[in-house]
Amino acid sequence: MGLPVRLVTVVNDNDIIHRAIQHGDFSLSGGTKTTLASAMDIQEPYNMERIFWLLSGLDSVLVKTLMETFYTSKQLKLPEELQRKLSERLSSCSASDEEIVRTMRRCWEENRYLLCPHSAVAVHYHYKQSDCRPGSDPRCCLAPASAGKFQDAVLKAGLTPKVPPEIQALEMMESRSTTLRREDNWAKILRDRIEAVAMERNPLAGCIPP
Repeated sequence: MGLPVRLVTVVNDNDIIHRAIQHGDFSLSGGTKTTLASAMDIQEPYNMERIFWLLSGLDSVLVKTLMETFYTSKQLKLPEELQRKLSERLSSCSASDEEIVRTMRRCWEENRYLLCPHSAVAVHYHYKQSDCRPGSDPRCCLAPASAGKFQDAVLKAGLTPKVPPEIQALEMMESRSTTLRREDNWAKILRDRIEAVAMERNPLAGCIPP
């Protein structure tokens, strides 16, 4: 029983996860690089600690030692057994900015679907595998955002940005702001404002049934 799946993690030029899976190298590599897939521009992926824990047989002592070494020196070579289990359960790949825009362009030309740069990171792996192994297993690529939010990347891919009507409407809306002082209770002010807006949209929202 169950769905037979193989998980793949694909990252941009900030490739610490890719290096950890492929070579057991969980180390920082200089500064964080600025890429078209900006939400993936990170150097310390906190979720990997959970994966190490699961694959080590829930060995909290080992994982604590590993992560303390990493946070102290920013360098960590995973134990061979842990790296082997990691690579058995996860495949990985990295995509450069050039590969991201090339993938966005190809997807548009073949499917008339406009990818955001983050989605293109995942689709890059699909194209790479399908070109090498035509007819390989089906894949599901997770698309986390609309391309309308990343017009610069769309233009770099030589494509025409499509701004959804919902985003266009935001540009026409009135801007409002409230100036807060350092000594104000910001949490209460924000809570009261949210409740007031909710009441404006639904006057019954604050009514308690008898």
